[in-house]
Amino acid sequence: MGKNTINNQKKKLAKLRKKNAAKLNIESLTVEDLLKQAQEQIDSFQYEKAQTLCQEALKRDPDNVSALETSASLCLEVGNLDGAKHCLGRAITLKPEDGYSKYMSMAQLLEDKASLQCYQKGIELLTKVISGLQQSVKENKKECSKNSSSDVSIKEAETSTEEGESPNDDKKTSVIGATGCKSDPFPSCLSVDPEGRISTLVRQLSTAHCSVAELFMTDLCDEDDAENQCSTSITTAIQVDPSNPEAYQHMASFLLVKQEVQEAKTYITKSIEIWLPKYKEVDEGKAAAGTFDPVEVCPLSYATRLSAARILIEVEDYKHAVDVLEGLTEENDEIVDTWYLLGWTHYLQGGEQANSARYYLRRALKVHAAAPCDDEQLVEHLKELLQELGPETEEETVNDVEIEDVIDRDLSDEEVPEPEEMDTN
Repeated sequence: MGKNTINNQKKKLAKLRKKNAAKLNIESLTVEDLLKQAQEQIDSFQYEKAQTLCQEALKRDPDNVSALETSASLCLEVGNLDGAKHCLGRAITLKPEDGYSKYMSMAQLLEDKASLQCYQKGIELLTKVISGLQQSVKENKKECSKNSSSDVSIKEAETSTEEGESPNDDKKTSVIGATGCKSDPFPSCLSVDPEGRISTLVRQLSTAHCSVAELFMTDLCDEDDAENQCSTSITTAIQVDPSNPEAYQHMASFLLVKQEVQEAKTYITKSIEIWLPKYKEVDEGKAAAGTFDPVEVCPLSYATRLSAARILIEVEDYKHAVDVLEGLTEENDEIVDTWYLLGWTHYLQGGEQANSARYYLRRALKVHAAAPCDDEQLVEHLKELLQELGPETEEETVNDVEIEDVIDRDLSDEEVPEPEEMDTN
């Protein structure tokens, strides 16, 4: 007992020393170091530790905009919306003309015209950032082109020396040294390439215009010029980034509100053509390594793709709706809406699709039983559809059991031999 007591005391002492050391370590860090450490904690999903570091930074420098913005993002992660609003509001007050992201974040926390004003300011600042980077790229290319012309003259001089003039190794070395090296004479020009960053920012700008359009379809739908503002925002989003599938999807949604179904079908088709083929290639293991982001295979969120499926159903493109929804069930099979929409898609096709409709709708009801859905109307419609479709036949019941077995069975670590490879002796 005495030995155990001593060991426990040693452990407590070690913990206390470790805690004090950590405290001293934090106190020894500068504000910049604290924010750097906080970002590392965020990257490791250690949000509480990151917030502690941010709070320490703000304690020392209450008006540090970087600390305020980081703290706001952490508040959003844990659902502290009031805290996020406070930090973002303070950051906006301190630097109203610098930093577009705080306006975009604040816009999502506000409603109506207050949200619109934040989006508009964020768009204004982001547009300036993009223009500045584009100008830098243009000037850099011009400078590289000028240097390339100079390099041609240098090579001509070297060729002339080799053909007739007396070689001067020192001069040749000094010429090459002044430009870098023969194979890559202007590494400084080639190393500066902000075009990838511009592409990312352009996508953000396009998406911001989509968010403005969404406001005019929801919170601000009663404004006198709501329809025109919505149409203009979506058109701008497409013009800014013609490769943004979300922009085309917003246009399809807008056109459906106006009951222009065929036009809506054209835009939603354009949207899914941008991302669905590659997504299916990756899902089927046919995509070559390096041709996709292994972390974020699809550029659209789960919710956005679910909305895309709804639009596809409304324009009666059932094939693509099923493709989108099946992909979603593979990512997360515990969402009632996804199974419901799969069942609804098959139900609408009628005939032989009734069996599949019944299966997916029953699946949706099972998921609802395990994790209740808040949408009472959806659940009520589920029950009505199942009642209309009637009970399963004996054959369907057997098929359902087989399908459930396949879904629940984990074969990821097993090699299942083909029939012809099995030993029949």
